[in-house]
Amino acid sequence: MVYKMNHKQYIHAWILEQEDLGLVFDMTCGNGHDTLFLAEHAESVVAVDIQMSAIEASKKRTEAFTNVHFIHASHDTIQFDKTPPISGAIYNLGYLPGSDKETITNKNSTVQSLKNIIPHLTHFLVVSCYRKHPGGNEEYSAVRSYLESLNLNIEVFEYEVALSPVTFLIKFK
Repeated sequence: MVYKMNHKQYIHAWILEQEDLGLVFDMTCGNGHDTLFLAEHAESVVAVDIQMSAIEASKKRTEAFTNVHFIHASHDTIQFDKTPPISGAIYNLGYLPGSDKETITNKNSTVQSLKNIIPHLTHFLVVSCYRKHPGGNEEYSAVRSYLESLNLNIEVFEYEVALSPVTFLIKFK
């Protein structure tokens, strides 16, 4: 399939197709672009990142919003048993743009995080894998294998360029 939008535009348009966005999680908030988008369209947003610089950048980007809450932790340590139903979650895997490229998400913590959150999702899941950095292609392969093992209806957004980003979009409703 040929796409006319870049991957971020496509993902955001796809998320807007979902109805009644209550609580959503940005599981790797990075510089806050997705957190801001979610804050504009959802009732409540929880932004998670292991790097304090990402939390601070996201806080600054969303300072006009009162519906955003932040958790400074690894995404695989978040417990969802006591949260209200979660409309959706978004992951941008890899490293924080403009930061230390040594601090990256990895296949083990990401798959564990997905195992933790998927049972609690009611509407959608978006996982964008960046494959060019060391460990990125291995993380992509692990995420793809795990998601495919669940027999979900997965839409895959990818370019026809080697090691370009790949995004998995899953509707639960």
